[in-house]
Amino acid sequence: MKKFVYLCCMMLLNMNIMAQIDPYDRNWDTVVFDDFSIPGRTWTPWSFMSSDQQWRAYPGFGVTNGKELQVYQFNNCVFNDTVMEIVSIFDEGNDIPNHSYYLPSWMKPEHNGPGFPDNDSLFFFSGEIDYYNEQMPDSGRFKYGYFEIRCKLPIHTGAFPAFWLWYADSISPSNRYYEEIDIFEYSWSFEDIPNAHHNPHAHGAGNPYCFTTGIYYTDTTNHHHWQNSRARNFPMIGDSLSNWHTFACDWQPEHIIWYCDGNVVNEYHDPDNIPRHPLTLKTNYAIDRYALKRHKFGNPLIWEGSDKMVIDYIKVCQLGWQCNTDEVITRQYDLDHFDYAVKKSISISSAIEPVSVGSTDKATFRATDSFEITGPFQVDSGGEMTVIMQNCPE
Repeated sequence: MKKFVYLCCMMLLNMNIMAQIDPYDRNWDTVVFDDFSIPGRTWTPWSFMSSDQQWRAYPGFGVTNGKELQVYQFNNCVFNDTVMEIVSIFDEGNDIPNHSYYLPSWMKPEHNGPGFPDNDSLFFFSGEIDYYNEQMPDSGRFKYGYFEIRCKLPIHTGAFPAFWLWYADSISPSNRYYEEIDIFEYSWSFEDIPNAHHNPHAHGAGNPYCFTTGIYYTDTTNHHHWQNSRARNFPMIGDSLSNWHTFACDWQPEHIIWYCDGNVVNEYHDPDNIPRHPLTLKTNYAIDRYALKRHKFGNPLIWEGSDKMVIDYIKVCQLGWQCNTDEVITRQYDLDHFDYAVKKSISISSAIEPVSVGSTDKATFRATDSFEITGPFQVDSGGEMTVIMQNCPE
């Protein structure tokens, strides 16, 4: 049973149970930070990896599978030495309908497929990138952490940019699962119809101040369906999504918390339905066929042009996990050299000299089972101390 106990004679304590990631919280290690400022970075045509081996683009040999068919091209993801641009271009030359671009036969109407001309997203070329570092375990996937992007979004009809985590095991029938965390998505269609995607408060079609967050989680032998969506909501912000904004989420075994511009916009606290497998971090500018099909080409509401999602940076932070360690702090030296990982237990039990958090310091302690203070301890005026009890990964 988790416990939190403190006993002391004098304590000036500013204690917070924090939800938002704190840049001064030394438990977090920044494992990815890319502001796309490396000059001359390009894509390697045959591997579709960035020249610094950090990103992988969708190869573009065909279109993506499923209902959300996308014509992704790696050269629509542009490194311009200061930002990443994912560009969507309307197929002015009818390359796809004229079969200059490969379309599998199963997509065609004569085979009852969802392809051309029934899927209007196939009139656009766009792009998608994954973070992929071959030196990482799990083929470059992440298990828990804090994920943040700063970007400008296109807000046209059919524009469907997103920053998300995803993986699906469809190979092993005994362990098939689908897991997805949408850190943000924007689409004209999400707000067009009341109750669409379980949204009881429609904000009007194409609202440039509204996006969506949420998760899909299925750990059965069945593929995911809409009823498997959880924690989905539609935050409204005070500034157009076409301007710079940060979108982020803190994904932990016991919760997922979503942020926009540093403000909490959604929370989910059901550990039984939180993704628990390593996931791939993805960024894409898709085209939403559901938005386009509400209009016809030539209608002024239909967007038939080029636009881009502009990314300033992407950041990933992860906690240090030492869940089998019982940490005992008996003197100031121990606290000054504390490594700030998640411990099984933390005990401050100085019997000789007082232990203190200084007036300019911030100390965050994380433990799974217990945190206790049984000796002289204080937080000086101006200093901060935070205690967080949390679970460790399975």
